[in-house]
Amino acid sequence: MAGPLSNFKILELTTTVSGPMTGMVLSDQGADIIKIEPPLLGDMARYLGSKREGLSAIFAVLNRNKRSIVLDLKEEKDLDIFKKMVREADVLLENYRPGIVKKLGIDYDSLKSINPALIYTSISGYGQDGPYKNRKVYDPLIQATTGVSETQGAAARGEPRNMATIIFDKVTALTTAQAITAALLERASTGKGKYLSISMLDSALYYTWPDIMWSRTLLAEDVEPTPPIEHFFQVYKAKDKFVTAVLQRDEDLEVFCLWLGSELHKDPRFLTFPDRIANSELFKEEIERLIQNIDAEEIATNLDAFNIPVAVVNTRDEVHLDPQVQHNQTLIDTEHPVLGKMRYPKPPVDFGARGPFPIRHAPFLGDHTREILTELKIDEDNIRRLELRDAQDRDAVAAMQAEQQRLLESAD
Repeated sequence: MAGPLSNFKILELTTTVSGPMTGMVLSDQGADIIKIEPPLLGDMARYLGSKREGLSAIFAVLNRNKRSIVLDLKEEKDLDIFKKMVREADVLLENYRPGIVKKLGIDYDSLKSINPALIYTSISGYGQDGPYKNRKVYDPLIQATTGVSETQGAAARGEPRNMATIIFDKVTALTTAQAITAALLERASTGKGKYLSISMLDSALYYTWPDIMWSRTLLAEDVEPTPPIEHFFQVYKAKDKFVTAVLQRDEDLEVFCLWLGSELHKDPRFLTFPDRIANSELFKEEIERLIQNIDAEEIATNLDAFNIPVAVVNTRDEVHLDPQVQHNQTLIDTEHPVLGKMRYPKPPVDFGARGPFPIRHAPFLGDHTREILTELKIDEDNIRRLELRDAQDRDAVAAMQAEQQRLLESAD
């Protein structure tokens, strides 16, 4: 596959989002990603959310351009195959819970003797050690620990909420992809591999600190106070839809009010930005009263002409119709051979690679077993052994899914 990372091979032993998205970014840039999954079910994200023919939408997006092989790393024969793969790999990416790779005998110290140039990358929730290392981690827990939950929704009234997106899984993925690329660049001059430990906790704080913690960065006693960022932005209901407009500056509010024939900007409760923050709920009510009979697009057109930051709030069903999204050709429509029509964003950076995208659609479990093992010159008996196990696992999963469907239908 064309791309700046087209000469690199990466072994991915990850599940769900943070690891697979790391692999997605690198595969979009040309790396050969071999996704190594455990027998029977593989990556549990295969069954997460909306799906068709046994493959979920989130898995299909995060695992495009990858090849899949099933290995049971607790089995000696499979472990031998894995170690042969390690010899030829540039990067190993894993997101097991801390301590598991040591028990399996595939930790960095065990593998660097096989391949001293290996970039071994471990993703964890809270870190490889410390008081939280054994916690089972999901994105909302990281939001809570890092103070992000406090900033959302009705936080000002003491009602923290989690963001409705698994933001820090994805932030960690972007952090990890960049770290791997930097490590490969360093290896080009040193010839030596490296162990990278990346936690969701550290990635989240690195990402959110500049703005969420701007009142907790300067520690001197005479720092000029500033309201927290969650008080800065409002969403307003117009006649037909919602708009978000930034009315922080006094002069912007004045222009806005003059356009509507209002003197709200002269109201003592809203004269300055601190006043508007102190009376934010009342300010929101007054703005919505002014625009209740105006369409959102008309508001956006006029405020944009006045150089006031504004945007119409798109529903998720409208995003693909947004004029700028269409102009940028941000979203692509493609056809998965089993899932059918799909739509998702193209990579945001164009490195000039040519050809169809994606090169490969997300694989079903073990789709590339024979192809990968043939490249490794694994004997035919071993290949057939793994293919037979894959077939038996597929039958077992199909039977489980049929039983689940039967139980659901009988419950109805």
